[in-house]
Amino acid sequence: MPVAAGAPVRGGRLAALDGLRFLAALAVVLYHFVGQKPKTMEVFWGQPYQEVFPTAHAYFAYGQFGVDLFFLISGFVICMSAWGRTPRDFFISRVTRLYPMYWVAILISSCVLFFVENPFADRDPRIILANLTMLQRPLGVTNLDAVYWTLWPELCFYLTFAVVVWMGLTYQRVVVFAGLWTVAAVLAPVADLPLLTVLANPQSAPYFIAGMAFYLMYRFRPTPLLWGVVTMSWLLAVHFLLAPSGGRIRWETWSPSYVWLTLVTTVFFALIAAIALGWFNRIRWRWLTVAGTLTFPLYLLHDIIGITIINRGADRVDPWVLVGATTVGLIVLSYVVQRFVERPLAVASRRWLKSADFGWKQPARRR
Repeated sequence: MPVAAGAPVRGGRLAALDGLRFLAALAVVLYHFVGQKPKTMEVFWGQPYQEVFPTAHAYFAYGQFGVDLFFLISGFVICMSAWGRTPRDFFISRVTRLYPMYWVAILISSCVLFFVENPFADRDPRIILANLTMLQRPLGVTNLDAVYWTLWPELCFYLTFAVVVWMGLTYQRVVVFAGLWTVAAVLAPVADLPLLTVLANPQSAPYFIAGMAFYLMYRFRPTPLLWGVVTMSWLLAVHFLLAPSGGRIRWETWSPSYVWLTLVTTVFFALIAAIALGWFNRIRWRWLTVAGTLTFPLYLLHDIIGITIINRGADRVDPWVLVGATTVGLIVLSYVVQRFVERPLAVASRRWLKSADFGWKQPARRR
């Protein structure tokens, strides 16, 4: 079937999506520096948030929902990048996208943890080894860095979506996959089946599912069925977000307005909808694409490094100057790591995996 007029530009990258991805990462960074829960802020800054960011704290706390925007974009992008690929190509693209930078981040963060005085006390080598697998959640091991929690929902999405790639991506199969995942996400919290909950990731699932539906709109055209999938995903996303228990919001330490929480989620859905409808197709600024490549390293590196810097400079530098300088420094570091470490490693890994024979056929015996 021919691709619609909204077909991906610039080799499959959408500059608007890259820009949104970078803004989502920046929101998470500023949330960790300015909007964290009160006890955490006091540990990191050495004084209560009321003395450091008395007004700004409540606003920057919304930055934690940048992760939800990540998941929406991921559903869109993974569906787009997998279309027309073989299972082998999909596997290689995901492995080389995630693991090289992830291992680099673990190496850098571990060095900071072990060799620099910081507020992160956990230095158990076993945690590092388990985290290298990216399977720390099912293993019941603590994340080396708190931000790594988002990698498990991503990995589950890749693993389950790989089944659809193996069958051959079609409009109908992606819609069926979205429907089955929606049912699993709804049943998981009440079915008392821990395995289903771990795999379905109910709180994250609506964003991935909506992202896939938006991509189908982008590739083909909007239909009542796809709008239905998006609407159901939006309703479930808001439901899980506002849940009095089991949600990601710690209501005892932060009580935002239900209206504002719903509005933030709605804006995220509206932005991806605008991209799916082709409204931002004319945006092709090169710098947005560059910013998009910095998202993953910035997300993985900012927490331990940034908080360590803030903890050591909090009593000597103006808070806003410290936050600004640290954020800019981390963006520069992310560019250097992406350009000179992540990219060469990913290219080398991709080349090696593409030339390797790791099919089902039994290799010849050694003579």
